[in-house]
Order: sequence, then structure tokens, then C-alpha cells
Amino acid sequence: MIHDTSTDYEKVTTPNLEPRPSTIVSDTNQKQDIDIDDEDEDSYSKKPLQEKIIWGIIYGTASLAALYFFMVAVKLIGDGFTLALGCDTKGAFDFADNPVAGLMIGTIATALLHSSGTVTSIVVALVGSGGMTIRQGVYVIMGANIGTCITCIMVAFGQVGDRARFQRAMAAATVHDMYNLWSVFVLFPLEVLFHPLEELSVAMSNAQTDSGAFSSPIDTIVKPLAKEIIVVDKNAIYKVATGDLVCEPGQSFVKGGAFEGSSMSDGSIGAIVVVIGFCILVCSLLTLVKMLAKVFMGPTKRLISKLLNYNGYINILVGTMITFVVHSSTVVTSTLTPLAGLGVVSLEQVYPLVIGANLGTTGTALLAALVTGKSDSVAIALVHFWFNVFGILLFYPIPLTRKPILGWARSLAFSSAAWPMTAVLFLIVLFLVAPGILLGLVYMCTADSTAVEVIGYILGAIVVVALVGVIFWYQKKGGRTVWHAFLEKKRMEREARVARDAARSHTQSNLPHNAV
Repeated sequence: MIHDTSTDYEKVTTPNLEPRPSTIVSDTNQKQDIDIDDEDEDSYSKKPLQEKIIWGIIYGTASLAALYFFMVAVKLIGDGFTLALGCDTKGAFDFADNPVAGLMIGTIATALLHSSGTVTSIVVALVGSGGMTIRQGVYVIMGANIGTCITCIMVAFGQVGDRARFQRAMAAATVHDMYNLWSVFVLFPLEVLFHPLEELSVAMSNAQTDSGAFSSPIDTIVKPLAKEIIVVDKNAIYKVATGDLVCEPGQSFVKGGAFEGSSMSDGSIGAIVVVIGFCILVCSLLTLVKMLAKVFMGPTKRLISKLLNYNGYINILVGTMITFVVHSSTVVTSTLTPLAGLGVVSLEQVYPLVIGANLGTTGTALLAALVTGKSDSVAIALVHFWFNVFGILLFYPIPLTRKPILGWARSLAFSSAAWPMTAVLFLIVLFLVAPGILLGLVYMCTADSTAVEVIGYILGAIVVVALVGVIFWYQKKGGRTVWHAFLEKKRMEREARVARDAARSHTQSNLPHNAV
């Protein structure tokens, strides 16, 4: 039984993870975290109404400013990686003829570009031009859904200094990952065997309409500042991907901003822009978390929680509509993450909003495809739509089907709260190690050389056996106990370090007084 001082949201309750008493976050530290929040609430409640309104406006404005710079940072990171990819855009998708390779390429590309919309647009362009088949594009789209989750986890690290908040934020951030992973676990093998997404989308793709393009208000707001740093000619890059444009030696895709006319290569400029974007991202996240903690106090916090507690299906609709309007699921999910960390919304409230945001992000790509008038482009955009619709039908209406997603998210959040490197390792494995291994195996198993092909299958078998062995060891041979003991050790080391730092700070603060 887990001792709980707040809500069920902080519990780690999954069929595969039964926290041992030694691994539970200590009562003392939970009490300290709650005391800090209570002190803030008490201080807020004692302020006069006029002062609350004034500070509410100030903190609210600062939160919006931090959110704005966060969106600018995400755009810069995406533009930087897009520019660095440049002439290699088409080559990056050459391996997509294999389902596993297509899935991994979509995952890696979206994680790097921080935009599933960009990857989806490239896939739509490739399919429309005949550079990629609809069947190949289906798996890239699935991978793009997984890759878009990386930003939320980065946002969660903005609250790593407070263990209780970090645990809640990580659970909210990774529920997005777990939902997309479970959707892929179920739909990927079905698609490989029976192609339901492809056939349904192709059957519907003849229903075209001249609905017009949809302009993102987020892009309109962010572009004025971002274009002062860099403007990337994405249309030209899309043409390179489809083969309509051939890269010339020394060709640059920079068409504006501070780097226009620079003698540096696009790769160097892209790397610099990515670094600038990450610096802005870190600063904006830290500011956003601090300001939101001040904004959502007292009645505001209770009101938001009450509104989102009304009906889960309404929350799905809200997440869908907001994402469709702002043209970015990243903005929606990345805003929910710190709010969850602050305890404004629970994991059960975040989940339907996130899957709604996943569905809403398919709308703009679908509209863009409809405008082209090409049935193949419409079909691949519909694949994105139906993938998310089936995901919702599989993992929301029946409460039992939500358990693995919420359980995995809570488990990872619990481990990350005890040892933050867990979250880092999760990112490395999900977006680097696993794709690297799978792409390597696909390359070897499809090689022209029989010897290389045989070695590839042998290595693949070894990987499968090793994975099964690790799972068996964890479940049946005491692996779970070893892992929990390790987490407890890391938690205690962290607490001891924090206590030493606090004691040192207290001693230093008393030195002038003692000297006097």
C-alpha cells in the first residue's frame, strides 16, 4: 500500500510494478514538498483582492511571454535540423521501403525536427509526387506519432528540482509516449499483415474538396521573431525530397534572417540555430514553470480542475479543437505538462486532452492534402487521421484498456522521480538505441550479400532472445527488486546531497551574523 498525501495521481499502480516500501518516496520529503505548496497557498490567500488581481495579470503576462519564447525555440530547433538535413532530405527516406525502417525513420526525423507536421508534410509531398508509395508512408506516419513526444519530456525537466512535481510532470509527459507506443504495438502488425489503414484511406481519398488552405495562428505569431534569426526555404527542401529539385554544390536553403548571405554551410548554420533554440528553450521553460506556479493558485487552480473533471469525451473534443486552431499539438501537450506538475490537472484529465490533441494535429495535413487534389496525398493524410481515431477507439472507451498506458506512464515517472537519469535513458533508448539497432538489422537482413543477410538474421535472433531474457529476469528472477533497490539508493544519495547543500547554505548565511 502506498502512503498518499495528496491524490491517487502520484501513485504507481500497475500490474507489472508493485513498489516496495524501500522504493516509495519518503513521507518526510513528500510532506516537505506539500508544505512548500501550502506555504505558497497561505501567502496567496492572505493578500488583498486588488493585489491578487495585479500580480495575477503580471504573472499571467509573464507566462504567456515564456510560452511565446518556448514556441519560438521549438520552431528554431525544427528549422535548424531541417536546414542541416537540406539536400539529404530525400536520402533520409530511402530506407522507408521496409515497414520497420519506415517506422524508425519517422520516429527519428520527428524527434529531430520537433514537428510531426513537417515530417507528415514531407511524406504527403513524397507520396503525391510518386517518390513514396502510400504503403511506405503509412509506417513513417506511425513513427512520426512516436517522435513528436520528445518535446513533452524535455518540458517535464523544467520541474526536475522538485521531486513531487517532476513525478507528476513526467507522468503527464510520458502518457503521450505510452499512448502512441501502444497504438503502434497494436496497429503496426495489423497494418503489415492486412493493411487496414491503407485500404480505408485509399477508399476514402476520392472524396476531395477545394476547402482552401489553413493558416496557423501560431506560425503567424512566432514567425516575426524567428525570421530575424533564420528563414528556411522549406518549399525548396520539399521539392528536393520529391525529386523535383536537384541540389547544386554550395546551394543554400537560407532565404532570410541573420544568416542570409553567410559564407558558412547550411549544416553549420543549422547547428548554430539548434544551439540557440535549445538555450531559449531552457530559459523559457524555467520561467514558464515558475510563472504558472504563481498563476494557478487558489480559486484558479480549483476552477481548472473542476472544468476538466466534467467528462473525458468532452476533454478529447477540447484537445482536438484547440490543436486544430493553434495548428500545433506540441504547444497543447507541452502546456499541459507543467500544469500537471503543479497539480492543476491530474493524469486522468491530461490523457483525454493529449489523445484529442493527437487527433487535432491531423486536420491541417488533411486540409493541405485536399487542396492538392491528388488522391494519393489525400490518402496518406487520411492514414494519419485514422491511425489516431483507431488509437482512441482502442485505448479510451473501455477503462480497462487505459490501464497499460497510465500504468507505464506512472511507472516511468516514479523511477524518474527517484533517479532523473531514468528519463534520460528512456529518451536515449527510444530515440537512438532502438532505432539504431532496428535500422542496422533491417539493412543487414535486406542486403544483397547472402552472408550479411544471414548475419543480420542471427543478430536479430540474439536481440530478441536478449530482450525476452531481460523481461524474464525482471519479472521472475528478482530483477524488479534489484531495480527498486537501485532506485532507493539513488534517491537516498540525492536526498543526502540536498541536505548537505542546505546545511552548507545555512552555515554560510549565518557567517556574517556570527562574525558580528
